[in-house]
Amino acid sequence: MLTSLRNRALIVGLIGAVLTIIGAFVNFEEFLRGYLIAYIWVMGLSLGSMALLMTGHMSGGNWWMMSRRIYEAAVRCVPMLAVLFLPILIGASHLYRWMHIAPNTDSIFSEKTWWLNTTWWTIRAVIYLVLWIVLSLLLTRLSARQDDDASPAIWKRLKVISGIGLLIWAWSLTFAAVDWGMSLDPHWFSTIYGMLYMIGEALSAMAFSIMILSALQKYPPMDAVVRPGRLHDLGKLMLAFTMVWAYFSFSQWLIIWMGNLPEEIAWYLHRIKSGWGYIALALVFGQFALPFAMLLSRNLKRNARRLVPVAILVIAMRAVDLYWYVVPNPGAQPGQEVPHLTIHWVYITALVALGGLWLAAFAAYLNSRPLLVRTEPMLPRLWEQEHGH
Repeated sequence: MLTSLRNRALIVGLIGAVLTIIGAFVNFEEFLRGYLIAYIWVMGLSLGSMALLMTGHMSGGNWWMMSRRIYEAAVRCVPMLAVLFLPILIGASHLYRWMHIAPNTDSIFSEKTWWLNTTWWTIRAVIYLVLWIVLSLLLTRLSARQDDDASPAIWKRLKVISGIGLLIWAWSLTFAAVDWGMSLDPHWFSTIYGMLYMIGEALSAMAFSIMILSALQKYPPMDAVVRPGRLHDLGKLMLAFTMVWAYFSFSQWLIIWMGNLPEEIAWYLHRIKSGWGYIALALVFGQFALPFAMLLSRNLKRNARRLVPVAILVIAMRAVDLYWYVVPNPGAQPGQEVPHLTIHWVYITALVALGGLWLAAFAAYLNSRPLLVRTEPMLPRLWEQEHGH
């Protein structure tokens, strides 16, 4: 199953990559916008999985033991994604208009030049990627050793790395969100922006793990552990993450609207005018209201056929959410205005390209190791709960 998934995803990804490269020659700025959306989307699957993996090392739980290999396979894609950051690095001046603003001509931007300058932005991007690569290697290589070594020392080291790693993850992702997302409009700022990215990535990673577990539950050894009660637990976590995402999104809007500051409110005005209000409404219903209402059902959370469509909706709406954040910003060149609602075809091909390549790598990594960690200290308890002895 995983081999077939890898081959199909690779073919789709390569076709998408060819079309995306053609799009780069047709309209380079639209290509970069689409590539940035797709890149943050797939990176979110890996970094969200990293957060859930480290949380599981710290807390344990049946939900994590079933999903651990899925999270590890997603985390192992981080070095590949670091290489795929190169187009954004090369085309940064076409994405970020502050790279064209003279500080003495913009009073708001002049106060941010200590942070928003090309050299320091590039150095920070390298730091983020290096930190994520180091964390991914530490977590996955120690886990590989644990397959054949039941020593408590490895278990303790993973806990220590996870405790420190969660702090590094939260810090680096917050600043990466500011650099790669919020700085698209250098006049705007939000103190909760990084937290929105964190919960968005955790939500998409949880939804993705539900999809993969549901597909694997027909095959051993997952057929013995992926049961309705445990799908129910994962569904409850997805519901909780959905509610937190909605809370953060509403809080950001409410604080900015109550503050009534022109440079902050303008960001939302850009996203409700010129047709963008339809996307905002789609996010309200597709990213929160509909998944929230459906996940309240106990029967739905225990049924993979019903739960998987909700997970697919959540992941798809995550891409729409990023589209709503990235595209309706003033163009990078001086004098360019916020574009009207538009969906350039390269936005779709970029998602297909990076999504396909990421999924192919993920399936290959997941297929390279046992689906359950044989020496996991809490695994016997999982079997006892299932078989009643």
